[in-house]
Amino acid sequence: MASIIRLKRSSVAAKVPTTAQLDLGELAVNTRDGKLFLKRADGSEEIVEVGARWGAFTAHAAGNTLTFRYNGTDILALDASGNLTVLGDVTAFGSP
Repeated sequence: MASIIRLKRSSVAAKVPTTAQLDLGELAVNTRDGKLFLKRADGSEEIVEVGARWGAFTAHAAGNTLTFRYNGTDILALDASGNLTVLGDVTAFGSP
């Protein structure tokens, strides 16, 4: 028989659980923002977003375009013809 595991959850934008709301090892999800949280046990007892250390990369399809976002800001767009458009400021590393 399958077990159902339910996480603490909220559908309110930008809502983050408090340390009083989570036990160590317990997870919470914000279904509106698509974020997962846990309570850190490094002596600070703080709530951290899982996977947020380097920022959040996401991809969104609309029509014939795939748009890549970093922390909610559009950074690249790929159209059906294979054209890649850089949106906004760009910093490039490496040699030609």
